[in-house]
Amino acid sequence: MRIGLIADVHSNILALEAVLSEMKRHAPDRIISLGDQINLGPCPKETLALLSEENVTCLHGNHERYVLAAMDNDPNYAGANFASLRYNASLLTKEEITFPWTLEIEGVTFCHAMPDNDRFPVFETREAMPLLRGMRFDTPTHIICGHGHNPTHYSMGNLSIDSIGSAGCMDDGVPGTTPYAILDIEHGETGLRPYYTSYDTGPMRERFLKSGMAEYCPIMAHIICLQMMHNKDYLLRFVRQACALADERGEQTISTQTWSDVDNAFPWPDGISTAEFWRKR
Repeated sequence: MRIGLIADVHSNILALEAVLSEMKRHAPDRIISLGDQINLGPCPKETLALLSEENVTCLHGNHERYVLAAMDNDPNYAGANFASLRYNASLLTKEEITFPWTLEIEGVTFCHAMPDNDRFPVFETREAMPLLRGMRFDTPTHIICGHGHNPTHYSMGNLSIDSIGSAGCMDDGVPGTTPYAILDIEHGETGLRPYYTSYDTGPMRERFLKSGMAEYCPIMAHIICLQMMHNKDYLLRFVRQACALADERGEQTISTQTWSDVDNAFPWPDGISTAEFWRKR
């Protein structure tokens, strides 16, 4: 059996179109998306429609959980930093983003991060390895997951984990590239091969504008547009700066004013503030 694997598309329809087209040359028997199909990027409905059209099996990710919580008006996601969740919630239904947590095929476990933890820190080896050492795996266990936006491999006793990287939003990658993987399973043996394909990020800004996300949550859209164009993590740095300022101001959640003040002070890679970024032609 040959399985095509993608993860963490994050509503980046441009990357998804490219990776699915490229993957077809390997003639997989099926394709699995390992969670976080939505949020961050501008095109959640188009992303889900394409995944459905291509018969991709989608699994649960933490971003599906966040959007489901926003649909229920969870106060934990009321801050300005969670505006993209509310954008997704305004466009989607619960049924569209409710997926299985895990999938088992011939001894391989597929999930988003870990089978019972959609936020397990697979992306940070120094944090993950001590946690994994504390777990018990009495039989050989092979987990293939996403969540980490750059590919990561673990091999510890009976445990093997392969995190394949983010198709739509890498944290530290080459601009205009998107990762995927091909898994071959034969007679209980597995072979996993990573691939990268290129795509044109030039239309990315226009996608954010046409989708309405740039108007709905301009600062978050600015952060993610740059991240998807450059394959660099600007979001974590921005949110950390906003959290620090909110703490100084005694805010329980990040206010719109604090979010805006960080925007004005943030070292944007192109030197252009959010308002200027969306105005430019």
